[in-house]
Amino acid sequence: MNDTVGPSAPALGSKVHESSRTWLNNESLRVQTLRGVACLLLVSFHVIGSHATSGLRVDADSIYRQFSNLFIHLRMPLFTFLSGFVYAYRPATRAYAGTFAGKKLRRLPLPLLSVSTLYFLLTFFVPDSTGRLPLQQMWRIYLFPYVHFWFLQAIILVFAVVVVLESLQLLANIRRYAIVLAMALALHLCVGQMNDATSLFSAVHAAYLVPFFLLGLGANRFRAVLLRPLSVWISFICFLGAMTIHSITVAAHGQIAEPGTVLGLIIGVSGTLTLIHIVPRCRPLELLGAYSFTIYLFHPFFVAAARSILKLTQVTSTELGFVLGMAAGLLGPPVLEHALRGMALPRQMLLGQR
Repeated sequence: MNDTVGPSAPALGSKVHESSRTWLNNESLRVQTLRGVACLLLVSFHVIGSHATSGLRVDADSIYRQFSNLFIHLRMPLFTFLSGFVYAYRPATRAYAGTFAGKKLRRLPLPLLSVSTLYFLLTFFVPDSTGRLPLQQMWRIYLFPYVHFWFLQAIILVFAVVVVLESLQLLANIRRYAIVLAMALALHLCVGQMNDATSLFSAVHAAYLVPFFLLGLGANRFRAVLLRPLSVWISFICFLGAMTIHSITVAAHGQIAEPGTVLGLIIGVSGTLTLIHIVPRCRPLELLGAYSFTIYLFHPFFVAAARSILKLTQVTSTELGFVLGMAAGLLGPPVLEHALRGMALPRQMLLGQR
């Protein structure tokens, strides 16, 4: 989530004209802006809660719940799309595959193991914690979906699949890429999300996410096709239409199309393609985006701390709870990352950074 996009990307060559460097730098900052948007959507979801007995404990007809439900098909697809877009700058070519694998082994599995363990242990000290399991079932958190860490498990599988596809040259040209993307879209629709909680290493979630990763990869690698004006206009119209239907359903009936449905797929595909093209730079969101991986990992810790403070002080204001939870979830993780910068081992174990 937080790999640097820079002008040294091999796909663009080492001697890039100054105007190309400026263009790439601007694109990098727009990507960071979109990461900031994704962070806002993710943290707000966990502040509000997924149901009436979690988070702010608001009812289904609350404006907070409706806001959260409105972006259910865009939150994690956007994170995944951006991961694929950034990956395309430094893809796992045959010469680079070993280095790429080593980097991802440090970047993803180490935080998965260490931070999920910390979260599991914390649930024994925080009342009403989401994800509390008996101690003898601790092993399950490393093999099955566990709170928000399912995304790390799923994205590890996605990267593994993409490395295989790259080694077989199945993403080397637009025709092969289109076939692979079509198969991924079919898999997304065919693999039901009903049993996602029991899928080994979040394999069901990986099937849900893989088309968005491939779409991000393609939007960068084959931008002459996927990001040409006609494609963007078609994406924008589809996104507007699908979101209108989704918004009416959420507002009128409080119901949402489940992940893995045709409507959800249209929103995710058209929305990500539209946003990568039209969203301008925004400095505050760029700053958030630079810490997106740390925010993803640690925001629940800080949101829970903010909720505990409000509970101790007997503050029941939903508005204050939302504002304080958002501030804690968005600002606490960057402070933690800065605090770890002088500690090599904790930084590597908790953040996957050297």
